[in-house]
Amino acid sequence: MIWRAALVAAFAALSMLPTVGQRYIVTGDEARFAILAQDMLARGTWFDARVREQRYRNKPLLYPWAIKVLSLPGGRVTETTMQLPITVAAVTGVFLVTVLGQQLFTIRAGVGAGLITATTYAFFSHSQILLPDMLVVAFGLAALSAFWAAGRDPLDRRWLTVFYVTLALGVAAKGPMGILPLLIVGLWLLTEEGVRGLRRLGSRAGAIAFGLLTALWLVPYLVAGGRSFARGVVWEDWLSWYLGVPRPLPILNMLVVAAGGLMPWTALLGPPLLAVRRQWRNGAFRFALLAWLLPLVVVLLSNNHRARYLLPMYPGAALLIAWWLDAHGTEESGAQRVVVWLTAAAALAMIVVLALPWVDPMERELVDHFWWKATAMLAGAIALPAYGCSMLRRRAPRALVVGLALGTAVLFGVGLRVYNGAVNREQDYPRLATMIERYSQGGEVGVAGGRFFSIDFYLGRAATTVRSVPELDDWLDRPGHPLLVVTSRAWSTMRTQARGDVEVVDSMRVRGHLMFLLRRVVSPERRGPPRP
Repeated sequence: MIWRAALVAAFAALSMLPTVGQRYIVTGDEARFAILAQDMLARGTWFDARVREQRYRNKPLLYPWAIKVLSLPGGRVTETTMQLPITVAAVTGVFLVTVLGQQLFTIRAGVGAGLITATTYAFFSHSQILLPDMLVVAFGLAALSAFWAAGRDPLDRRWLTVFYVTLALGVAAKGPMGILPLLIVGLWLLTEEGVRGLRRLGSRAGAIAFGLLTALWLVPYLVAGGRSFARGVVWEDWLSWYLGVPRPLPILNMLVVAAGGLMPWTALLGPPLLAVRRQWRNGAFRFALLAWLLPLVVVLLSNNHRARYLLPMYPGAALLIAWWLDAHGTEESGAQRVVVWLTAAAALAMIVVLALPWVDPMERELVDHFWWKATAMLAGAIALPAYGCSMLRRRAPRALVVGLALGTAVLFGVGLRVYNGAVNREQDYPRLATMIERYSQGGEVGVAGGRFFSIDFYLGRAATTVRSVPELDDWLDRPGHPLLVVTSRAWSTMRTQARGDVEVVDSMRVRGHLMFLLRRVVSPERRGPPRP
């Protein structure tokens, strides 16, 4: 069981690890975690992490801790040390879903679930996104696998303890989202044995382990003071962010996002869902169904929607698809013929959606030799669904899974390199930071028009947020002639109210923004800002 899961994980590693560290840290959310880790590394602390002199308490610090540990040998956080925890978590998740599939169903189904998970668009893409969501997924899969390994009669208390340990680690990665496996297991026990089934969750050792691991980060939060933890963090940052009244249009949008995230396997989810009524008494099938359905429902009913919140549902969907292909993939059925047509239609939709951003000539300029790369990607995007439809018609499920997974991994790998190159060209924060340093010479730097935490990271020190015209004037009047980095949009609003002795010393386009570098005019003869 384990060696097969290791082989599938090795396949995932070969497709996900080669691009580690290639993309710049460009989004504010990603850069914030890099800054937290760098701050703890520089000050030699593990709990008092700060961003722009503000203590960070929005989420637990497991991900920044992992970054810090990997960065200790080099003494600084890099793109590689930031991405390694996430990509390793993704590879581990593929290993665990393979193990879980073998526990629930058969060896073939487990291997299929792992290959499908590794080549699901959303799962693969999030293996490259530098946020803690993938850690939550990996710990969640470990918790589900540990619970199933605990068995029923006699109950293996050691595995139940592992269940609570991994549950605590999931909570330490991102707060409330780490509780999802407990909800899945609890609901499964209710459908399996009723209320009395919940007694199987009882574990003194597990409760102690969960409490100790949670206290490791929670107690320092409480001791640190600042705003009220109960109201400021638990309620405002966690519960109120998720709790809310469902809204039809956002729910519909998230369903579309979920379907797109499951590509190229989306159409294959239909047959196992049609089998729910017949298979409901099958405890293993119901466990996989709840592992897919409950995360989806929780996200749809939450107050705020993000595509990454859907990440925990994709391994559950892979389990269902792998089960159906293993159990019924060789049978002739009407559902199978429908899946063939749905696969073809979904492939066309995917090609259109992926092609739309490149209609803009400015986007095409970001990719060297765009046309031959686009032609190769298009050929691959057409060939893969064609192969999948062919294998479905021939009722060859193993060839379908292996061939489609291999082809998709190649397509994703090539596409990721193209994407990373385009992002680095469009959002060259290292070059912007070099330009800023050339003018600031180690002095103070302010930013206006956005958070732009990436500037802090690549500059190597904290910038100061400037939010209004009075703050702008006060900032530029500080001793040492400090620099202000501001977007063209924000400056077009501020310049009519700001003092006239401000000059634009340089500019650069980053992420669709023309970034101006401003400072107060020093010599009297240069009064008044030049026309940018």
